[in-house]
Amino acid sequence: MAFTMVDVLSIDVMKSARIKTAKTALDKRVVQSVSVIEIPVENFIRNNELVLSTAIGCGNDSHIFKKFVQDVFSSGAAALAIATGRHVSNIPKDILDFAEENEFPIIEIPWEVRFADIIQAILGKLYNWHQEKLRRSEDLQKQLLHLFLNDGSLSDAAKAIQKEIGYPVIIISKDGLIKGRSQNSGILVEKWNRYLQNGHQTYNLYTQDFKHFQPLDGSLIPLVIQSSSKIFGYIILSISPEISIDSLLNLEENHVLEQALPAIVLWFQRESAIQDTEMRLRDDFIWSLAKGEIESWDSALSRARSLNYAISLPYVCILGLPENLESIFQKKKADDLSYEHWLHNTIHSIKEQINQTGTSIQRKTMTTYQLDRFVIFLEISPDQISKNVQNFLDVLENRLCQVLPGLILSWGVGENHAGIKTFHESFNDARIALEVGYHQKGPGHRSTYANTEMYRVLLSLAKNSEIQELTLSTIGALIDYDNQRGLELVNTFVTYIQNQGNVSQTSRALNLHRQSLLYRLKKIETLTGRTLVDPDDLFLLNLCIKIWITDMTNKKRL
Repeated sequence: MAFTMVDVLSIDVMKSARIKTAKTALDKRVVQSVSVIEIPVENFIRNNELVLSTAIGCGNDSHIFKKFVQDVFSSGAAALAIATGRHVSNIPKDILDFAEENEFPIIEIPWEVRFADIIQAILGKLYNWHQEKLRRSEDLQKQLLHLFLNDGSLSDAAKAIQKEIGYPVIIISKDGLIKGRSQNSGILVEKWNRYLQNGHQTYNLYTQDFKHFQPLDGSLIPLVIQSSSKIFGYIILSISPEISIDSLLNLEENHVLEQALPAIVLWFQRESAIQDTEMRLRDDFIWSLAKGEIESWDSALSRARSLNYAISLPYVCILGLPENLESIFQKKKADDLSYEHWLHNTIHSIKEQINQTGTSIQRKTMTTYQLDRFVIFLEISPDQISKNVQNFLDVLENRLCQVLPGLILSWGVGENHAGIKTFHESFNDARIALEVGYHQKGPGHRSTYANTEMYRVLLSLAKNSEIQELTLSTIGALIDYDNQRGLELVNTFVTYIQNQGNVSQTSRALNLHRQSLLYRLKKIETLTGRTLVDPDDLFLLNLCIKIWITDMTNKKRL
């Protein structure tokens, strides 16, 4: 328990002291230091300090005396002890009334009791109290370490903490899952579940300083469990309604809790190490499915069972390419982490959101992050593939918007080969869909394999030797000129076609002066020997440029 005015008044040197006010509040007045103060008070008093005074300077002026007492009270003092008999014979009633009304203890000390003796005695008691606190903290740490080394659970740890501090506690992961609970913690668990059901997120709890925590729903107090900059979870305790957060921060229990945290971290670090190993095995397995590197279906089934995957169900592959993670990091500058450390944590968080989204819509998922993109295999109903995918992505993007605002993701869906035992084929389809969609629509779009028909037709033509020869003979000079001069004539032509040959719209789209655009169009005609007013020439130029762009895109495949 805390060192309070009750402990102060039990010291021998204080036996002759007389309690004048707030007798019932003495056990709530925490004492952390002692000092001698006379007027003026100014800022010389620390919080929870027992103030000794002769009230010299107040004389017979009750107004000055009352102002002095008010200033001591406002400074956060634990109590005021006044030596009566020389400068003060009696404390005025209005001062006593003020102190009683504010539950502020005023103590009378006989003049013959020396302040030096009081200070020495109190500091000795405080030293012994701090030593006892240190012993308690060390004992709890040793007990927790013994539990950890002997495979005790986090519930065992929670029970040990409760036995020491006297309050029920629960230990939760950073995602809000209860990992351990003490005895008599049923009401606390209910309060925590209500807190989550009300839409609160556990990541809002974090702060670097426990003293800055605010109670949750009135009586829940969270204490962060972390190692370096990595947050593992929280200890949640429930305090009595009559105990304020400020009082809790001064209690010995708070210090004991802080010392217990390093031991609690060990449980989470062990679990994290196990999870990291399992995650690597899962990532390797999912990636082998995507690449088609499976020795046999029987061996794949055996590995899947060991990883708790059901690969005999129908799946579709979805690829997700995050476009702006580095720019988000630059804006957040989160906790002074390096980009690599932040990226690792962010990728892990997104994977968790992907898997939780699948759970929320009752669809199994398998997820890995490879080559800067997320590879997702989503369980589907064969007759509702598009509906399943769109529903999944809608829910996922909504969740990611809350966790990582501003994130832009491009999606590719390999629905053409969705089904059973088609992981590699669906992955290839999703890769083509992502690639084509990215180059046709830009970042932040969803593309399906069904939208790539034109691309696949053009790619087939691009592989034909006669078509290759025709393409180079038609636009080869145009491409060479672009490479040498950087005038972007190919892009100018593509924009011209997209705007249906409208010169004004094309010049606006390219941010070019009309005469500059006309010069480029004339240059295209000169280099290709084709005219842009002849429908056949226009068609041939458009086809050849599309084939060339498709071939270049395929060679740069993501």
